Amino acid sequence: MGNVIAKPARKIEVSFYLSWVNIWPSMPDSNPDEDTTNLTVPEQAEVFLRESSSPLPSYSLLRRVASSFRRSLTNGQIPLGGVDAPSCSETNLASGDYNPNSDCTCNGLYPVPHDAGIDSIMEQANCTAIHNTHQALQTVLKRKSEWNTTSLFSPRNLIEAVTELLLANADVRDPPTTCQGPAEVTNLHKIRAPDRRPSPQNDTVDVIHRQLYPAAEDVKFCTDAKYYFVLGAIHSDPAHDGLIRAIADAGNDILIADYCEVADAATLKLLQQSGAAAVAFPKLCVLLGIFSEWSFENMMASVLHFRVLGYYRDHARSRLPSGVYGSRMTSLTAHRYVDLGIFFAVASTSVWTKEQVNEAEFTLLNIVCTFINDMVDLRSDTARKQRENIVLRGVRGDLCEYLDQMMFECIETATLAVQTNPTCAYVLMAFCNWAVMSSHHKVYEISTQVSEVGKQDECLSRSRDHQRAYWGLLEVLAPYGTLGKEGPRVGQTRAELDFRYGVCRSSSTLHAAWLADITRSLLEPRTLRRIVDVVHFEWTGCEGEVEYCP
Repeated sequence: MGNVIAKPARKIEVSFYLSWVNIWPSMPDSNPDEDTTNLTVPEQAEVFLRESSSPLPSYSLLRRVASSFRRSLTNGQIPLGGVDAPSCSETNLASGDYNPNSDCTCNGLYPVPHDAGIDSIMEQANCTAIHNTHQALQTVLKRKSEWNTTSLFSPRNLIEAVTELLLANADVRDPPTTCQGPAEVTNLHKIRAPDRRPSPQNDTVDVIHRQLYPAAEDVKFCTDAKYYFVLGAIHSDPAHDGLIRAIADAGNDILIADYCEVADAATLKLLQQSGAAAVAFPKLCVLLGIFSEWSFENMMASVLHFRVLGYYRDHARSRLPSGVYGSRMTSLTAHRYVDLGIFFAVASTSVWTKEQVNEAEFTLLNIVCTFINDMVDLRSDTARKQRENIVLRGVRGDLCEYLDQMMFECIETATLAVQTNPTCAYVLMAFCNWAVMSSHHKVYEISTQVSEVGKQDECLSRSRDHQRAYWGLLEVLAPYGTLGKEGPRVGQTRAELDFRYGVCRSSSTLHAAWLADITRSLLEPRTLRRIVDVVHFEWTGCEGEVEYCP
């Protein structure tokens, strides 16, 4: 079990945080040579504390704090997770200018030469996205004093993640066999899946969803990740809602990395600016001792690593083979350790539990969340030739046996995570909540719109082991409660879940029970098999715009 964070969080109202976000983009860019009177860093913290505690905070004083903070950052007086202040926009996570878009017309590097490495990829690939990724990697590695390299996110983690991503299309394997025979007699080369757009039939109408789950940006993909996962890891409470909103928004660059291709200029600017404001807000809370320095430094290292990966795009996708097959995969967490971005949920949960997690615990969380994420997205990623998917790249041998093992390990690892400590338990349950409730995962569709195909008695008989593992999961989830028949289920539409979850969020007891119930539903072996088992269950719904990003 990780260490305990000693100091509790001070009450931070949402309205106070939103005032800060509103002020930030109205500030002019700081000129270090401009001679103006600014608050010193200790004075900024003092005024910030006083105004956050006031029943009627002064907007003008808060504006002065924001202006002074930006100037202090420009003058190299405020580090963001490291010993030294950021010296370039790549490491300045409050710069508000991250945009990994690249104007590249190449068709990618495929096939990838045998025994290729990053250096050889750089020599052979005439790809702007690959070169931008490599350049960002080198920039960050050269500035190790500007981020906490001894946090959960080390230089080794970043190098491994970049290498894994750039070489994902190497070592392509032959299609797997199944209980139905060799690949050529199956439909594994043409897996179907729904697109990732919100569904008019199954999702809450946009204007209502925005009122249930308000966010600065009008992008459901982003709102889903924040409310169902980062904010969803902890119940809503006026005492901490402002800080938790800041934690969620401080990860905006993660969402930009995933969403930038389809974001219009205004939305991109809003994500950039509100994200920059959100980075500054918890930094001031750290200076005051009302937010954990451990959490902040790991948040900054996490998003810094993710920004590097965010430059990469696989421009060879259109030339890749279709269907289910394995390729280079060195470990479950080689790039998902960074790419899932789950530390922000750890940080928000820690505000409530007052716990830290160590590297072993964080790795365990990454493993189980990788299982869940990549099994839920297996059909979609296969159909779209998205080779980042670990479960897809890890395919070897008989597919029936392989998927069976993946499902078993997922349930067992989830049980271990819940057993570890409350922080790990809440993060895992919140991840399940996001997997089910977010529009782009389409769990409702892929779990209810499938039909059985092929012979399966022998394969499905192995589910007895899954059931035994599941009983263990039910046992460790029991202390978190249940809503009984009123609990959330995978078979309910996201619109139905939205309204009921909105009620449960404001109660710590109801919220914990909701998260436990949705975890029970998603990881129930028969439900999980319908989602994951592309051999025995064929999805039969309407595809829509499959190439839609995200």
